[in-house]
Amino acid sequence: MVNSNKPIVRDSRKFGVAALALAIVLFLAINIFSEAAIKGVQVDLTENKLFTLSDGTRETLAAVKEPITLRFFSTRKLVETTPGLTAYGDRVQELLERYVDLSKGAIRLQLVDPEPFSPEEDRAVGFGLSGVPITEAGDLGYFGIAATNTTDDTDVIPFLTPQREQFLEYDLTRMINNLANPKKKVIALVAGIPIDSDPLKKYKAWALVDQLKQFFEVRPQGLTPKITDDIDLVMIVHPFGLSDVSKYAIDQYVLRGGKAMVFVDPHAEEGARSNQALRLPPGLGSGLPKLFKAWGIKFDKDKVLGDVKAGQRVQAGVDSFGRPIITRYVAWTSYGPENINSTDVTTSQLRLVNFGTPGYFEIADDATVKVEPLITSTTSSGPFPADMVRRDPKPADILQQFKPQDKAYILAARLSGTVKSAFPDGPPEDTSKKDAKKDEKAAPAKPHLTKSEKPANIIIVADTDFIADLFWVRTQDLFGQTVTVPTANNADFVVNAADNLSGSSSLIGLRSRGLSARPFELVEEIQNEAEDKYRTKERSLVKELADVEKKMQELQTTERAKSGAVMSPEQQEAIGKFRGRVLEIRRELRGVQLNLRRDIDELDGNLKLVNIAAMPAAVAIFAVIVALVRRNRKRARTAS
Repeated sequence: MVNSNKPIVRDSRKFGVAALALAIVLFLAINIFSEAAIKGVQVDLTENKLFTLSDGTRETLAAVKEPITLRFFSTRKLVETTPGLTAYGDRVQELLERYVDLSKGAIRLQLVDPEPFSPEEDRAVGFGLSGVPITEAGDLGYFGIAATNTTDDTDVIPFLTPQREQFLEYDLTRMINNLANPKKKVIALVAGIPIDSDPLKKYKAWALVDQLKQFFEVRPQGLTPKITDDIDLVMIVHPFGLSDVSKYAIDQYVLRGGKAMVFVDPHAEEGARSNQALRLPPGLGSGLPKLFKAWGIKFDKDKVLGDVKAGQRVQAGVDSFGRPIITRYVAWTSYGPENINSTDVTTSQLRLVNFGTPGYFEIADDATVKVEPLITSTTSSGPFPADMVRRDPKPADILQQFKPQDKAYILAARLSGTVKSAFPDGPPEDTSKKDAKKDEKAAPAKPHLTKSEKPANIIIVADTDFIADLFWVRTQDLFGQTVTVPTANNADFVVNAADNLSGSSSLIGLRSRGLSARPFELVEEIQNEAEDKYRTKERSLVKELADVEKKMQELQTTERAKSGAVMSPEQQEAIGKFRGRVLEIRRELRGVQLNLRRDIDELDGNLKLVNIAAMPAAVAIFAVIVALVRRNRKRARTAS
């Protein structure tokens, strides 16, 4: 007879093996399911969403109508032997696959491994990709992208450098936009300084002009604009010496609804260097007073806008000990989001812009246009004479004499609405054609307008150095190739504005993305406060030291001339007092310079304490608390 109350004995070992096998099966099943169901899903935790595709990219991809082929050339040996390229290559391929998915088949992707001396390498060379040596024998590897459309238009990224990873989406979307819209908008470039390339004069184009040419057809016209009907935008840079005839052409273009972007400057630093090469007067300011008056704004071409709070730190000579003096240059300024209009489409995502000896705009009392500030100064700003920076500027002296006006000034603005003509009496006489033979085939002159036929749309900037390479981009050599890396959003602003004014806006949302440089605002504030507190005392001590040393030298020279090589005890005592004072001043000076660094050093120490000690300590305390809670729960379960 079987005892039904006999306990069932389980084999714990077999149970454990079965549980482990089941866990492995579940793990594999979850991975297979996630690979199929949530492929491509990412979580972007960066502050500026650097790795999230922007709306501009989505709009660009949705607008692609004809097939575009992307060819990702990646030499396996190059990627495997170059630190950082393996992970970056995976990132590039994942992003390209995402583009293919969002385009709904309009974009095709080809992965190519161009080994040395292979047909694939010949294709890479044919597309103009940049090869880098991967063997001592000189074999080349490739890591770039070539794209084509159905009409055989081509666009390439010659080499995908990891230094531009934060701009990867920008570069790819720009490429696709160019191929999807092969007909580019036309910009008439009216410039009083050579900012475009000139092979005869050996001028190199500014990086901004090269960037504009990626999106637009740029037509350099010097100071004699030929504004034809196919011009979408007139860009005016440093119009020094612009004739009335040229001003009239711009005036009528704007009144007929034409779009304009104007850069004027009380002191164009890059322009001054160009003027020296062209043997033109150096350092003269530029403006358009006649047009500005009609547009309802005022600009003083002999006043520079300084800003204490936004001033950049520069080296301004050396002190009495031969050490560099680092001070703020109020004429070189940097502005962040708090000074940038976040509601305008051209500036909404800019993070940092730099200016070099800019001017400022004011709104005229009788202005009829709507003036929308795009970039403004801080309230610690104010104007000062441009002559202080035009020849041998001294940042420390300018800082000492500078007087903030406790108000914000306009550095860049958008003008819109109805404007009047700057030439109410009609066009000025063109003396250059007075004696020329009349061209029978010339188009008839358009009727003179006295006010806007269509609402004006103009963007003005009170600086030309704003677009110079020095203030927004740096170049570096990578595998023998020159790579440009933006350090500020200056070019983003210009290209965004050109896009907006010429009618294209799909790329604006992504051009400002990916700027990783972030200033230590608290550190800069402490540095500025310490400088204000101690720099005046330092200058006073340096001046006194120079006076004492001069008096001591004069006394030694005079007494030796009177009494020969031997000095009396009184003379030696007087010189000894001077020497003692010199040593005393030097001690005070060292103390002041030490105090100048004290606050920032204290902050540095506190930051190190938080990062090195406080955070690990917090983690350790948290771990101890968790262990104690778990132990108490275990004891409670045991007791129950």
